[in-house]
Amino acid sequence: GRYLKEVVQALESDHTFRKKLEDADAKDIKSGKIARELNFVDHNIRNKLDELKRRELERLRHYAIQEQEKTSGLDRSKLKIPVHIDHKNPTRFEVDDLRKLIQQTTQDLEQVDQQRKKDFSQYEMQKEFEYEQDLAKLSPDERKKFEEKHNQEIKKHKDHPKLHHPGSKQQLEEVWEEQDHMNKVDFDPNSFFHLHDLDGNGLWDENEVKALFLKELDKMYDPNASEDDLTERQEEMERMREHIFKEADIDRNDLISYEEFLAQTRRNEYEQDEGWQGLDEQEMYSQQEYEQYQQQRMLELQQAGELG
Repeated sequence: GRYLKEVVQALESDHTFRKKLEDADAKDIKSGKIARELNFVDHNIRNKLDELKRRELERLRHYAIQEQEKTSGLDRSKLKIPVHIDHKNPTRFEVDDLRKLIQQTTQDLEQVDQQRKKDFSQYEMQKEFEYEQDLAKLSPDERKKFEEKHNQEIKKHKDHPKLHHPGSKQQLEEVWEEQDHMNKVDFDPNSFFHLHDLDGNGLWDENEVKALFLKELDKMYDPNASEDDLTERQEEMERMREHIFKEADIDRNDLISYEEFLAQTRRNEYEQDEGWQGLDEQEMYSQQEYEQYQQQRMLELQQAGELG
């Protein structure tokens, strides 16, 4: 993550390269084709990239030594070689380095999000499965009361203020006023970006963006309310984060630059608060998916001797 941030920061300091990134097709960026433009980057920036690569290789060497020391009977054939860097050329940052870094970062982040969504879907199905199991143990009268309580909690959870569209002017103004404790009339995108650029590197990373949704999520999820699930709150935050990056991360490097943020504020959608559909308005799994999960869980319980 540090290496990626430093490389992006160096490249975006070349205004010509940054403009090519902004104008490039998303497919060319994700495939790493945009890396060819490295050949036209300023000489001083290339020297900076060379130094960043040497430092990253040195870090990887130290890491490899530490892993070797912790492992007895090391099987070198099973060592995973980092693929985000070109090891054949240890002194120069070349097109292959940028291509590998882009491709590996894109692949890693996509896999993380896919796995997160899969895990969350399973979590929700397990909740439903446990609810059904609890119902099955009750008498008809007890079951009726249990169902009524369950439905009341669902209704209570859905009874919350309307959520702002993530990244809209109205949502950011609310952060400015309630989270930053600033006067609403003094809001301006320039000050807002730099105030929330917590490490001062001119870029918003995922954590800096997710911090913008805390007040919004508080409307829907109360840590002290039994009907509000904090695992769902975390998933809601990730959904908002994905949405913001899809809209504002023009060069698809999973960082939002100052220029990208300003470009977003100039779009018509920025002034239009379309609201946000939370998880309580989403279908988190299909009936077929749940039936398959239910059968699998029943089989597991039978094998464990927990079902008669």
